[in-house]
Amino acid sequence: MKKVFLYIKIFLPIFILGLLTSCEDSDDESERVYFEMTSTTWYRFSPTAPAPAVVNGTTYTSFAYLPGGGTGTATNMGNINTFFNQLAYTSDATVPQPVPVGTLPASVSLIPTLPVLGAPLPLIQAGDFNALTSANTLLQIPPSDGSGRVINSVIFNSSGDALFTTPTSPSVITPVSPTRLNLTGKLTVVGGRGKFANATGDLDLTVFFNPTNPNDAGYNVEGWIEY
Repeated sequence: MKKVFLYIKIFLPIFILGLLTSCEDSDDESERVYFEMTSTTWYRFSPTAPAPAVVNGTTYTSFAYLPGGGTGTATNMGNINTFFNQLAYTSDATVPQPVPVGTLPASVSLIPTLPVLGAPLPLIQAGDFNALTSANTLLQIPPSDGSGRVINSVIFNSSGDALFTTPTSPSVITPVSPTRLNLTGKLTVVGGRGKFANATGDLDLTVFFNPTNPNDAGYNVEGWIEY
């Protein structure tokens, strides 16, 4: 009997320590990894009623949604689809064709509700966002995260893995030429679906689009995610 108690006295602390270590390991299963997505995209134009948009203390005028989508590849995801939405603002909304000087986040889940006006590009055409509507049956993209941050883009693959992102600051548009505008900004990852359900991360955003051709654009991100 003494030998049994001696055995318990020696090995019980080791067992408990191993159990605690195992629990700690299970809590630390998330992995921080480099992430990059490159995609070829297109965009559309959906006019809205002009409204004040205050950015860094300066009042601009919002005048249109700029939703879009495309295909590409992403780290640990393979081939992907992406959709995004933005609210463009301008310093002069009185001209016939306002020039966007920046964008604010707009919910990607709002896109299927935007009207098809029956006018030519760059306005939304019938069928443009059928793939988003279909994917959202599975993904159930919320308009915002639990903190109220607008989810303005989604990256997803055919396996049901998806990342949701939101900008951390207004994006800046820089004219390069008559056929190219660059847009830069920063995104934060606010969860997703599949293996990215609880993902977090920070990403640098680089976009270009051709103001004369709504089917000529690119949407790329690079940074890190943890999941």
